[in-house]
Amino acid sequence: MKSILIAGLLATTFTLAHSANAAPQGPQMRDHAPGMEMIKTLSRLSLSSEQLDEVKKLVTAFKTNHERPDAPLEHPDKPDLATLSESEIRSLVETRIQNQQSHQFAIAELRSEIYNLLSESQRNMLTKFEAEREANREVAHGGKRNTVRSAMRGQPPRGPRLPFEELQLTDEQLASLETLNATFRETRFQHKVTMDALRNAEQALVRSGNFSESAWDALYAEYKDDLINAEIENMTHKQATFAVLTDAQQAEIQQKRENVDALRRLFSGN
Repeated sequence: MKSILIAGLLATTFTLAHSANAAPQGPQMRDHAPGMEMIKTLSRLSLSSEQLDEVKKLVTAFKTNHERPDAPLEHPDKPDLATLSESEIRSLVETRIQNQQSHQFAIAELRSEIYNLLSESQRNMLTKFEAEREANREVAHGGKRNTVRSAMRGQPPRGPRLPFEELQLTDEQLASLETLNATFRETRFQHKVTMDALRNAEQALVRSGNFSESAWDALYAEYKDDLINAEIENMTHKQATFAVLTDAQQAEIQQKRENVDALRRLFSGN
């Protein structure tokens, strides 16, 4: 019963307020968002009634004091963004990251407060569960196999499939997209390495017993340039892939995305 209560209590908070730079996009986002992972993990701990009451107070206060931030632009290659200059993209990215940082701090603070409620044995169990989850994720994603295979080739793991595969692309377009994707593959791999390092540093700070806003700001100052440059490179790459399409193909993609966005708003009530 306690596991059900904990899951219900935390689900609303963390699924609406997960860290924007850590959560993946797409249909599996709900299962893999950091907040959902925390819910599943805490649900496996034997929290006492006193601990559960304290968690409830913390989560209730968080929901009262922190609104969900505006959703980021989901498609940086939309026509209204496709022609932005590098300076305009940089300004957009810097503003977005600045707006996200305060919300990310609030989430990290909540996690730190919840972690401080746990006993030493519960913390050990938490570490064990997280290690198991990470190992299972690597197996499910073929992480070890892809890493070894890529290392043999002297390349980082291959990224996702080519974009716009639902369109009737010409051989020339496919070749251009493959070239762009191959060129960006190393950059994408380096971005992942950086984000993994930031997430590890975030977790270490949250559980250090010395968590504070100043320490959090110092951590993000260390990674700020990397975060900005990574997002700029990502948006620039998407601009380049979008430019490969004809006007008719761009219009088709845009119409499909508008339909998806409209359905999402309809079912989310936004």
